[in-house]
Amino acid sequence: MLVESILVVSFALVLDLTLGDPRTKFHPTTWIGSFIAKLTLHTKNSSENLEKLGGVFIILISIGIVISLVISLDIGINLISVDYIYIVVSVIAGSVLLKSTIAIKGMEKHAVAVVAALEQDDIS
Repeated sequence: MLVESILVVSFALVLDLTLGDPRTKFHPTTWIGSFIAKLTLHTKNSSENLEKLGGVFIILISIGIVISLVISLDIGINLISVDYIYIVVSVIAGSVLLKSTIAIKGMEKHAVAVVAALEQDDIS
């Protein structure tokens, strides 16, 4: 299990450093953000308390969807009966999911742009 976890983290880092972030429409964060934006339209209300309640429902629905997807993925991977295929599939799936939560290459790109602007005294 420890080796599997180390492989997941290692492959996720390699994916991030070699490929960077996927285009916006292929990123899970964008998907959930779009979903939340659509739900938010339905929770607008003149009552502040009802809007807060709507916000709570948005959070619960979003968390429920993510948890359902992760559980479905886990069940699907556990249905694989051959041990080495199970490990390969779980390492690949785990690496891709973890990769979607890190952005080393993207942060470096943006940090370099900020440093360059600071050096040129071009911050507006």
